[in-house]
Amino acid sequence: MVILIVMAVLLSIIYRRSKWIVFRSIRWRAVLMIISILALVPFFQINSDQNKETFIKLGDDPKVWDSLYDAVSNGGIVALLNSRTTDAMVQPKGYSQATMKNLVKKYQGEAKSINATRQNKNFKNQTVIYTLSESLTKPSYVPGLTISDNPLKKLNNIMNTTSSGHMVSSGYGGGTAGIEYSTLTGFNITAYKPTITMPYSQLTSSINEKSTVTGQFDKKIVVHPYVGSFYNRRAVYKNMGINYFYTTDSDTPVKYTASVGGGNHASDISAYKNVLSKISSGNDSQFIQLLTMQNHTPWTFSGRDYNVIEPTDSNADLDTIESYLQGLHYTDNATQAFLDKLNKLKRPVTLVWYGDHWPGIFSFVNTSTDALSAHSTPYFIWQNDAAKKANGTVDVSENYADPSDFTAMVLKMNNMKVDPYWALKTELLEKVPTINNYKRDENGKLSFIDKNGKNIDEKSLTAEQQKLVKDFKLVQYDITTGKNYLLKTKFFQKVK
Repeated sequence: MVILIVMAVLLSIIYRRSKWIVFRSIRWRAVLMIISILALVPFFQINSDQNKETFIKLGDDPKVWDSLYDAVSNGGIVALLNSRTTDAMVQPKGYSQATMKNLVKKYQGEAKSINATRQNKNFKNQTVIYTLSESLTKPSYVPGLTISDNPLKKLNNIMNTTSSGHMVSSGYGGGTAGIEYSTLTGFNITAYKPTITMPYSQLTSSINEKSTVTGQFDKKIVVHPYVGSFYNRRAVYKNMGINYFYTTDSDTPVKYTASVGGGNHASDISAYKNVLSKISSGNDSQFIQLLTMQNHTPWTFSGRDYNVIEPTDSNADLDTIESYLQGLHYTDNATQAFLDKLNKLKRPVTLVWYGDHWPGIFSFVNTSTDALSAHSTPYFIWQNDAAKKANGTVDVSENYADPSDFTAMVLKMNNMKVDPYWALKTELLEKVPTINNYKRDENGKLSFIDKNGKNIDEKSLTAEQQKLVKDFKLVQYDITTGKNYLLKTKFFQKVK
């Protein structure tokens, strides 16, 4: 690579200084262009295992959480290359066009079998909302934390009356877009190589409307009461077919941005108001994603209605923890009020609600020995009365749930028919333990968590379970790293 670059530079200098006609000919320009292209080819694999360390040594410091910041720090071309990964996954054994053709046929059959017991074709005249509650976990999930009162009493009641449980997060103190990626695509981050930490930024070109939940809907929007530049979301949402991304700096900005209780960001009350204003009244199916900001760092809530009793002798910032608990209280009230308003609508609405990751403030917790606790957040999947009447309902509770399974859970709850892809995801949901989202392996091996929180190695799965996992890896590899055979088939197809 270095030799080619040097050659290109030298030849360019000769070309500029020489008075020889031959060096000025069109033919010579073509030769010079070809050599220059060859010199640049390795740059297109900047995130590959063999080149990543080299570029870091040369000064590349990827800022994959913010594409604009990355461009300012590393230059536009390098920032573009940082977003292009050519070897995100280890290729599963047997991957080929013939293998994928057989896989399509297999899950067309599975879809037919599942659909025979489901009555509803699609979400026409309905709205599905995915709500990511920023930095939210339950205090009861935090080992060693005792507080004066529970700030999430209403959330507990909601979870006790609908499908709910612990979500196993891939992040701790951050990683929001990674969890969001899993919920929308159905793909799992731990199936990627450890170098893939931010799929939105590193795998932008592999994200598409067909293989995401958005492909199941006619109209889709995202509401985020903050700036829209982080995690390359604008480019990603465009690929997903999102019709509009409402932010504080979008062409049509979010209307409600007021904070609460001295908070530093738009409150959940404001966030929910923005969503309520966007719910359709038409006949189309509608998907809305809400990304809240209220409980994002820094925590500046003035109230102290919830006091820390334990720990008392640690180096923990107890004032910050109590401020965070106050924010949870505001979320608790706002969420219950939001559900009450959704329940008054005649339009059927299904809500997926989850905390994305812990805040990074519980310094007294050992995140190695208490890894599962430190990666557990609450989730629930809820229907308003209109949705229950229109679709019926099924309890889809999982004590430990993988966010990549949420869409399969939503489809099952509403008795919705599935295409071959979501048939595969349904089989995984029903027959395979939850994927451990915080354990990574260089060779792409997955680990799992049973309903009691016990870790299970991939090799310990049954033969049927291992086959389902292999099929899942084949699909994820084909879409993100492979040759996209499935995009040319009816594997991803909205049921009509």
